[in-house]
Amino acid sequence: GAADTVVVPLEDGDRAEALAAAGKTEIVIDLNPGSRGPRTAAIPIIDNVIRAVPNVTAHARDLAGASSSELRRVVDEFDADEALTAAEAAIREGSFDGDGDVA
Repeated sequence: GAADTVVVPLEDGDRAEALAAAGKTEIVIDLNPGSRGPRTAAIPIIDNVIRAVPNVTAHARDLAGASSSELRRVVDEFDADEALTAAEAAIREGSFDGDGDVA
């Protein structure tokens, strides 16, 4: 069957744009917040894919027991543009810590 949400790892702006045009929800993992993929994504993750996948898995486990209303709040409060702006600022300031988080 067709997927509603697609993970696009490793800097693939063409694929990200095509999936967005097809109405898919995209989770894009990229090192550059200015790349086409993250700018197109519903959920941009600015990090190394080796760190990002385990971090996403850990967050999913943390949310496993959350109620539907809690999950809806998380989704509704997420702002992709704000995430990209914060990632770019952290890169410019050198404020990423060793775990890929903003220090």
